[in-house]
Amino acid sequence: MRWSRVGWPAVGYVSFEDVEGYAEHLARLLTDAPPTVAALASVTWNEARVEQWDAAPPTDDGSSTVRATVVVRNDEVLDTPDGLWKRWNHARVTLRFERAVLEPLDTQVLDLLAGDVHVSRGELAHVDADVWELRLLLSPTGELAVHFRDVQVAVRSVHEDEWAQLGQRPQHGWRGPVPDGWLEWATPAVRAAGHGDVGGLSLALDGIGSDPVGIDDVDPRWGFAPLHASAWFDRRGTTEALLERGADVTVLDAEGRSALDLARERGSRKAEEVLLAWFDDQTAGLRFTADDPTSDESAD
Repeated sequence: MRWSRVGWPAVGYVSFEDVEGYAEHLARLLTDAPPTVAALASVTWNEARVEQWDAAPPTDDGSSTVRATVVVRNDEVLDTPDGLWKRWNHARVTLRFERAVLEPLDTQVLDLLAGDVHVSRGELAHVDADVWELRLLLSPTGELAVHFRDVQVAVRSVHEDEWAQLGQRPQHGWRGPVPDGWLEWATPAVRAAGHGDVGGLSLALDGIGSDPVGIDDVDPRWGFAPLHASAWFDRRGTTEALLERGADVTVLDAEGRSALDLARERGSRKAEEVLLAWFDDQTAGLRFTADDPTSDESAD
């Protein structure tokens, strides 16, 4: 499952769930909604884990039936006469979406069912007429949007062990960075490059305060080299600094993309401009060498 352009903001964003007045907005949104959609809106998605996922082949109109089972974990802190008390409420939510369209279309089961995958954010919106949209931010794999007209929802309480067991499944690993603070867990060079911190990048690459790292070393968890992070977050300064230090523009991330590929995919205009200028300089240098009769290459 690749990054889907559903519209989540960048790192450090505030979810609609956190915006003042969102609860009132959702209440108004669901005033005339079908009961099942209202039930779907009541699900707390944070830390939920997908237990089962089955999407039927699309019909002629591109829609399909999607069946999913999700185990949710709703923590509560209660203020009792004996002090604060934390309660864990776990439930299995069974969903059946009719006439649904997925975005991205290449969503795979493994992107959802691995032990290291959980739902970071969930949001329900009324898209058009009788069309609804459930948007889920899945860490660390990417985003998923389900556009649907009809949904069936069933909720049953389960023991917390059932939620915990899902986390023991084999890990899927990195598939694409998501805007849930992943950068803070990256290697120092990748983190500095992503933040546009030229000084911190130099310290990381020079090994000041830590062991030196290679300029093209790929972060083993997130699959990015520093130049990829600069392109992803559209950082002109660190992109220029990395190229000046000899970063390899042909290094590929875990998805097989170069830094220029990422800049174009993300619409990172500043990083793309720097990378294209670097390619132009390299091409001009090759032409100069070929045309210069005094160069070593010409002499040969």
